[in-house]
Amino acid sequence: MKGPAGWGLLLLLAVGCGGGGDGGGGATVSSQPLAGKIGGQAWAFTTGETSDALSTSEQLWVDLYADTFDACVAFGAPPNADLVTMMMPRTPGSYNVSLTLNATIYVASTSTNYVATSGRLVIDSVTATTITGGLNIAYNGDNAVNGQFQATICPP
Repeated sequence: MKGPAGWGLLLLLAVGCGGGGDGGGGATVSSQPLAGKIGGQAWAFTTGETSDALSTSEQLWVDLYADTFDACVAFGAPPNADLVTMMMPRTPGSYNVSLTLNATIYVASTSTNYVATSGRLVIDSVTATTITGGLNIAYNGDNAVNGQFQATICPP
């Protein structure tokens, strides 16, 4: 189609591709500990830490792992671990996961990053030492997590 009718149809299709109008897709965050699947395998959150070098004055770079280790220790995180990585606001609130506030699900066995662009992030509190909240994201059925987390804010 040419002209305004064609552009109107194109705009309607583009808007329709965005999914649930709120960007969160109506996602609710579980009150249980963060868990789900990464790479089709069961995954349950254990340790979280931030990166001062990758964080900004408004957002914290947060890595969430299923492995137990001492957070904020240089090279403390396991090198071949599945994880969820996300830039999280430093301000408590409920946020729609979107193209601009997305989360990456990393599958170590294949070195694959899956970027979730819908879901919900809830930041309950941010102190000098921790960020606490909940996250519900899914790329697909084999790469999805939902639940509560607490990550250590690493000093500069």
